[in-house]
Amino acid sequence: MTDSDQYMSENEFRDMMLGQVHPVILSSEHLDEHYSHGGIGTAFVLEYCGELFVVTALHVLKNQFAAHDELRILLRNAPLSILFDLRAVFRDESDPDPDSDLVILRIVKSQHTELYAAGLVSLNAAECAFIEDYSRAESFDVFGYPEAGRSYDYEANVLGAQLHWLKGELTAPAVQGLCTLQIRGHRPNDFNGMSGSVVIADVDGLMRFAGLVTLASNERGILNFIPAEKITHHLDEMIRMELAEIIVPDDSGSVDEGRP
Repeated sequence: MTDSDQYMSENEFRDMMLGQVHPVILSSEHLDEHYSHGGIGTAFVLEYCGELFVVTALHVLKNQFAAHDELRILLRNAPLSILFDLRAVFRDESDPDPDSDLVILRIVKSQHTELYAAGLVSLNAAECAFIEDYSRAESFDVFGYPEAGRSYDYEANVLGAQLHWLKGELTAPAVQGLCTLQIRGHRPNDFNGMSGSVVIADVDGLMRFAGLVTLASNERGILNFIPAEKITHHLDEMIRMELAEIIVPDDSGSVDEGRP
């Protein structure tokens, strides 16, 4: 984001975030044709070195017994199926460290123009807020889709999901390897579904990507997040390994593997 975003109205800014942040949808078409989609959780889109990536928390899939290739993203303005050609595979996926609780899927480049035309918006990961910047941040904002705002009308084939915009203050880390926000003001009664939400920090007048929510405490009103610089590192590793031909994308649009 740039300083021009500071001059948007609140409604314009929320509309932009609707293009960046998406409710996780899990496909079970292979199991049940009628009740083919469901799930909870949040995902968002990052741009890095000309590539687009969908990111969420790994436990969003694991807790719902879903595989990576069951993840779907719904666009507001077009019934497009997003195709992925590469994914990050972490060595500890069976029991990840808190800061490796990640799903990173790369969108095939041939879809970029069509997706942007359909309302997709991406965050620039290269201009993220680093941990050392957090102390200068004027505010932290979190955008995600809690379970309470979800609904599925299978007869009409309609998904309902309400984007929540939360405000937080940086506090002492509650989990090793993560950063922690104390949520202030309006919040959902239950944070379930907010995993995978994007954290935005206002640093030096710029709205910057700051991290991804992975763990929460309803009782304490806190959200723990993976710092953006750790996620950007994995994006960089994926691109570096592809350039070195250590990993090769799948032209069919299915998911291939890379190990950052």
